[in-house]
Amino acid sequence: MKNESLVILVTGGTRGIGAAIAAQLHERGHRVYVTQRAQVESGQQDGVQVLTLDVTSAASVEACVHGLLRREGRIDVLVNNAGYDLYGAVFETPWHDFMDQLDTNFLGAARMVQAVLPRMLEQRSGRIINISSIGGEVGLPMNAAYSASKFALEGYTESLRQELLPLGLYACTVSPSPVASGPHDQSIREVSAADNPFAQRRAELVQRMRRDALTSRTRPEDVAAAVVQAVHARAPAPRYRVGALARWIPRLKGWLPDTLFEQFMRRAFP
Repeated sequence: MKNESLVILVTGGTRGIGAAIAAQLHERGHRVYVTQRAQVESGQQDGVQVLTLDVTSAASVEACVHGLLRREGRIDVLVNNAGYDLYGAVFETPWHDFMDQLDTNFLGAARMVQAVLPRMLEQRSGRIINISSIGGEVGLPMNAAYSASKFALEGYTESLRQELLPLGLYACTVSPSPVASGPHDQSIREVSAADNPFAQRRAELVQRMRRDALTSRTRPEDVAAAVVQAVHARAPAPRYRVGALARWIPRLKGWLPDTLFEQFMRRAFP
């Protein structure tokens, strides 16, 4: 896929990681489409086409994908990037917030896959790249809904990949460490509960994660570079880990006995 101009759809691609992915793919001559949940007023952003999409709505997914297919006739690469990171203890997270996290991060990606697969199968080519996280391999306290969504995405992608490989199609994940962002990063959200035994610890963890994001060495451009690698590889790897934490923490989890790894995590996230 190195020398072709590909049709690439990036969900949630108007800012942050998604915008960096779109920019790097556009620079390489691909026809890139990104999506945003709000109604699109202008059809372009930095030379990239912008489409309206709500991944939690089956009707919106169908309209977006069918509209793109009418326009281009094919979709070569789907990058499932839309999502956010919800912080809240299980005890204090309202059920509708928990389900919205799963609906956006996991079921939204699954809806997109179901929508694009029929044409990819007709083409006998296509790649599905799901943006996961270190939170898809290691669960953090106060982050159960997010980890549930990303653990689900990891398992789903592994199964999907095994189904597609005999047909010459590929699915893979890109799993970054916490990515550098600004002080008002809208991808980090927090439940509003205050009067419970977990509230102070959760608030402190969110403050720490926002602070760490300001100084993280893993940049959106690093995640984008991994996506570009997966797009252009002759045979994409099952998983691309980006950043030191994403590479070493899962390995440490595999090496250490469960009780020792739990002690490590309790010290790291008191």
